Amino acid sequence: MPTPPRHFKDELQDWLDGRLDIATCEEVERHLQTCDECRREYESVGWIKHIAAQQLGPVTAPAELRANVLRALRAEPPVVPATHEPEATNVVTPAPGFWRRHQRTVLAAAALVIVSAILSGVYFLRPTPLPAVVARDYRNFQSGQISLQLATADVKAMEAFFAAQGVPFATRVFDLGMMNYTLAGGRVLSLRGQPSAAFAYKGTNNQSLLCQMYAGQVTDLPAGAVRRENKGFTFHVYQRQGLTAVFWQEGTVVCVLVSDIAPEEVIQLAFAKAMPPPG
Repeated sequence: MPTPPRHFKDELQDWLDGRLDIATCEEVERHLQTCDECRREYESVGWIKHIAAQQLGPVTAPAELRANVLRALRAEPPVVPATHEPEATNVVTPAPGFWRRHQRTVLAAAALVIVSAILSGVYFLRPTPLPAVVARDYRNFQSGQISLQLATADVKAMEAFFAAQGVPFATRVFDLGMMNYTLAGGRVLSLRGQPSAAFAYKGTNNQSLLCQMYAGQVTDLPAGAVRRENKGFTFHVYQRQGLTAVFWQEGTVVCVLVSDIAPEEVIQLAFAKAMPPPG
């Protein structure tokens, strides 16, 4: 009998959070291209994480939690009247000394459950790291799961489209013709609940390149970037899931280029196109 295909249900959460090693990431990505079942689950989990991050945000333990737990541990046990009778014959009443002997253990266990629930909320609701988000968007563009709202090679038409769509900053769409990349088009995406202008390019050998611009600060990026300096700009370079993502700041806007081409080529394209905002 043929061996049934392996699914990656358990790995999807780690993949969305950018916690998988590169080899496993690539295996999951290849599987998602052919498995409708896992792709539907990936889309559902990603949607839930996005909505949860928008609506709930991070949860922190109350500052008074430790003091409340210690106060409860020191409290006197409850006094139960001697005349109290259980309402049902199948209710087991602890022996008189049970609470005094075990109150610390019971309260400590309850406190552990509360703290674990709080920490679990922080872990599962924390936003997906930005490099993992843009890597996912690139793969979705590349596979056709995200389509272009406007297919055009006209840079000015692309900029006018983003303005008409209500993107709250002036988008500077790159002309990469001198680097042998042609604009294919773009669309508005949601990045951490904010609109981002995303535009894609194709190279002469069918290479893919995606740029996103969004209102934000590079200080929100996670640790682990390799920093490169050029023309007064600091570039934050991440390599994830076989991709290279290069972030840099232009005024109040963050720009990022991401591709699966040679890492240094992505970096050099970013160097070539970074420029201060006008005025």
